[in-house]
Amino acid sequence: MQTSSPVDVRSRLLKARIQLSLRQPFLASALMRLPIKDVTGMSWCSTMATDGYHIFFNADWVATITDPELRGVIAHELLHVLFNHSSRCGSRHPAKWNIACDYAINLLLVEQGFLLPTGGLMSREFVGLPAEEIYIRLLDSKGSRKLSGSARGGAIADGEDTPGVLTKTEGDILSPDDPRVIGAVGSGDMDAEERANLIATLRSDAKEKLQGNSSAWFRSECNSADSAKIDWRSVLRQWLFDRIRTDWSLWPPSKKHIHRGFIFPSIGVEAPGMLIFAVDTSGSMSNEELASIFAEIRSFRETFPCKLTVLQADSDVRGVAEFEAMDGYEFPQRVEVVGRGGTDFRPVFDWIQNNEFDRPSALVYATDGYGKFPASDTGFPVIWLRTQAALEESKFPFGLVVSL
Repeated sequence: MQTSSPVDVRSRLLKARIQLSLRQPFLASALMRLPIKDVTGMSWCSTMATDGYHIFFNADWVATITDPELRGVIAHELLHVLFNHSSRCGSRHPAKWNIACDYAINLLLVEQGFLLPTGGLMSREFVGLPAEEIYIRLLDSKGSRKLSGSARGGAIADGEDTPGVLTKTEGDILSPDDPRVIGAVGSGDMDAEERANLIATLRSDAKEKLQGNSSAWFRSECNSADSAKIDWRSVLRQWLFDRIRTDWSLWPPSKKHIHRGFIFPSIGVEAPGMLIFAVDTSGSMSNEELASIFAEIRSFRETFPCKLTVLQADSDVRGVAEFEAMDGYEFPQRVEVVGRGGTDFRPVFDWIQNNEFDRPSALVYATDGYGKFPASDTGFPVIWLRTQAALEESKFPFGLVVSL
């Protein structure tokens, strides 16, 4: 075991950063722009970690690893930053997300010639997959693979898989809103928007400079970090607003020109006629996914109280709940799920066509996408609200596809 003074550790870190810049030019810009902070003595960082901008290190741990391993771990944390792993976690389980992200980068680093400390996570099963897909595969819908704790950058034999159960409970991907992080970095740094713009610039620079067999794999994870996160509620509100502003009607007429004897149309309805929200309650939808979907409906209902019909459907429409525009009736906190059979999207569209009411302003259909679609578009706007473990976006035949 190496022993080093704090001065020695800082000297080694500086040397490692310089050597990385020379040997791995694709990381040079990030190495120069991202702050590295000593948090020795803080229990939440026993090795190295990042909040998506700062890179934290524990000098006592750095003193125990070799210089090549130190370069590898710095690169490991840099990739967490470049790939936006902190912000991409969303509502996922943080420790399990940390594991997925380590699987997404460790083998890539090794193939780029880095040496990582032992005890990390790598598997060729996940080569080229984004962290989101790895997370889904690790969870396994049948629960056959149990995961706990988190991973640390490490090296294992080529092609070897680490066990599914980990004993470590800490993770190196932290939220920038974590009180421990806020206490460590203080004030005076960039705001969130400035940081996001900087990381996007550094990621673009790295993507252009990386060469070799791993470049496509690297770009795939970069693309996942770059991909726009569309809020379906914002999309729907904007569409409804556009519809309201362009729906012209002769009644009531425009008051602007009545005094001149001219009857011109005015901007029409002030609210949409009806929104239909269909929920795929087939057997392929997990209880966690359904809970998340119903929470989305509840949130939308609270902020946009239009006339709403909620359908539950698997191979047929199994449940119908209707809410008036301004009846003050909130969406229930607990919903009894009905269905759990096979998946066929056509009955929902048939139900809409066969019921005697005005054409809906829009249909939002929350689903994993695995089922039978209608042969063609039905003439009213459709938003497919796609779950995490869903069919590829390009395979939805029509409508706007956004991710939950």
